[in-house]
Amino acid sequence: MKLQTLQDQLRTHIRARIARGELTGVSLARAADFPQGHLSNFLNARRGLSLESMDRLLDTLDIGLLDLVDLKDLRKRLAPPEVAEGVEKIALVSARTAVLARFAPDQILETRSFNKSFLRKLKPRPAEDRRDWLRFVLIRLDVKGARQFSIATAAATLLIDRHYSSLQPYRRLQPNVYAVNFGGRCVMGYVSLFDDYLVLRPRDPQQEVEMLRIERGRSYSEYIVGRVCHVGLEV
Repeated sequence: MKLQTLQDQLRTHIRARIARGELTGVSLARAADFPQGHLSNFLNARRGLSLESMDRLLDTLDIGLLDLVDLKDLRKRLAPPEVAEGVEKIALVSARTAVLARFAPDQILETRSFNKSFLRKLKPRPAEDRRDWLRFVLIRLDVKGARQFSIATAAATLLIDRHYSSLQPYRRLQPNVYAVNFGGRCVMGYVSLFDDYLVLRPRDPQQEVEMLRIERGRSYSEYIVGRVCHVGLEV
């Protein structure tokens, strides 16, 4: 990958984190010991960075080069042509890892193949800027999750579209099933808003309803990990 491409992806990464309120240009310039104008010119693509300056920004942001690489492009380069053209490898991660915007290669438990034509048909609906989020991830249901999901066995995997953080129904008159970040754990169910709370109802009506207070200054969409768009049962 060319240095210019990495710098473009670093700009995208920083802009997305600024848009989510995780940092500001001023705080980043101060932490990286950059002149404010220097960083502003970089973010507005008016200048590039030296390798030393890039290393300093990466250290300040606590990320590595792999966090800037498009994993789909990397998998395409590593996979045999006949595999890369027809399928996409989706990472299976723990439920706690799935709530993170970014995760390292050693947090990937395994990968599963999905038909690209199926994935392309899935429509995203982000309620916030998630361009730096890997779109699709897989998680396994635990026993409690299986009960909430009305599945007799926990030997199931859920495909989550993390670029779908809106509460707009995907299909008319049919509520979406979401993965929601409840204090660092991933909980599945139907989601609605009640005053300053997210209300999560399991698919099984006999299971307990959970409520999560939305912190001041935050949007409900920040708690939405993504829409559950596929359930796979292991036999």
